Amino acid sequence: MQRREFLRTTSFSALTAGVASAQQARGANDKVQVGIIGLGMNGFGQHVQGLLAIPNKAEIVAVSDIYAPRVDRALSVTRAKSYHNYEDMLADPNVEAVIISTPDHWHAKMAIDAMRAGKDVDVEKPMSLTLDEAKEMVRVSKETGRILAVDSEHMAHTIWKPAKQAVEGGVLGKLLWSQTSRSRNSAEPAWEYAIDEGAGPDNLDWERWLGPHKNRAPFSKERYFRWRRFWDYGGGIMTDLYFHHLAPLIHVTGRGFPVKVTAAGGHYVHPTSTIEVPETMLLTLDFENRHSMLVGGSLANSLELPIVVRGNEANIRFLGGSQVRPGYLLIEPEGLYAESFRAKVEKAGIEGKWETVQSGGSAPQLARMPRARQQEAMAALLGENDIKAAYDEQVGKKPALKDDPDARVAFFQDFLNARQRRTNSREILRCDAVEGESFHENFLRCVRTRETPAFDGELGVRVQAAVVMGVKAFREQKTVFFDPQRQEVVDGPPGTSHPAA
Repeated sequence: MQRREFLRTTSFSALTAGVASAQQARGANDKVQVGIIGLGMNGFGQHVQGLLAIPNKAEIVAVSDIYAPRVDRALSVTRAKSYHNYEDMLADPNVEAVIISTPDHWHAKMAIDAMRAGKDVDVEKPMSLTLDEAKEMVRVSKETGRILAVDSEHMAHTIWKPAKQAVEGGVLGKLLWSQTSRSRNSAEPAWEYAIDEGAGPDNLDWERWLGPHKNRAPFSKERYFRWRRFWDYGGGIMTDLYFHHLAPLIHVTGRGFPVKVTAAGGHYVHPTSTIEVPETMLLTLDFENRHSMLVGGSLANSLELPIVVRGNEANIRFLGGSQVRPGYLLIEPEGLYAESFRAKVEKAGIEGKWETVQSGGSAPQLARMPRARQQEAMAALLGENDIKAAYDEQVGKKPALKDDPDARVAFFQDFLNARQRRTNSREILRCDAVEGESFHENFLRCVRTRETPAFDGELGVRVQAAVVMGVKAFREQKTVFFDPQRQEVVDGPPGTSHPAA
């Protein structure tokens, strides 16, 4: 059965049993009754433990997994009801919202089933395995009126708000390009998760775990416990890590679709026999709103690429904290636009702390140049409107200036010196991250208020397009194009192409 058909197929009769319960009016401070599907590293470590840390906001009422020891572990710290089949959990009227923390190939099917059963959904990144799945998830969210959040703690961070204000307010001028990365290093190959020796067909439902995936691989502990290493279940560093870091930059820079993606990288340390997906990867992305993005990193080197957004008038640099949660940002003008920078920031309504930056350097010394080079430099300066106007005014007062080389040099040197003084002393804006709600808290609040979550499905589709195109570009060793109008990968630049095979 094709994956798209599988997504539209329901195999149990109680899909809508919880709709009435989930849609009941609730007070602003009511606990949300949550079911968690998938109880592995993230499911237990981040979601079970995370919700237990905010008992006034949520109650875990149900858990589901196809590996019995993981269910037992979750039950040891909760009073939840357990389910082997997640469909049975969705039929439980006590479950109002669902967190999905399973391998990528299950995300779409489970999220769609949950929304059709009347549950709000928080699905782990990446949003899905394919772009078609992500689009279908958004369609079903609109059809059912259910909340669809893509789980990434990065997007709950407060640092992105002033950055988005700067871009939208025109402080950066014309947006040009941005960069981000995620890297890590360890003695062993990436995703060397522990394998439970006791795992086997008697306590691990392998066929159920494979689920909608077309590759019916034989039982494999390696594939189950270390599934991120295999193309069948994800996209390696691109879907596991880059999804996190592309999301805020795509959000800040206008939520456009990527229209062209290229990829470089490979297996430079760990062989494909150990990890199918590459451990080092660089992606370049051109966006429909005419700017470019670079994301890169490695699973065999930990030095990060700084997070930067560049415009022709100013730049944003994210500093402090970590690549996951920067501590603050600096908005800095390009030298040519330093004088108008503060007024633009204030007009954009960005709150922060003003700092003055002093830098060294001196203006070019015209008197030390050969006469021919002097003439070239002064002619170039006369090409600038403000200097030409001042020069003409001065010549009107002192006509001899036109015929006195030394006086002309002194006149233009004064302009160069004044410009250098302005460049050496610039005002920049610092915006510090402030304490805010976690992604769990954001999702739970949106369940209660019906607001749009910090990382909604519409943004998720754009990020999904980026990582899917990155995987395709690497695996097929070609430039990949996308038509944002049709929201399809195509075989050439938009407007001249057809859907890709």
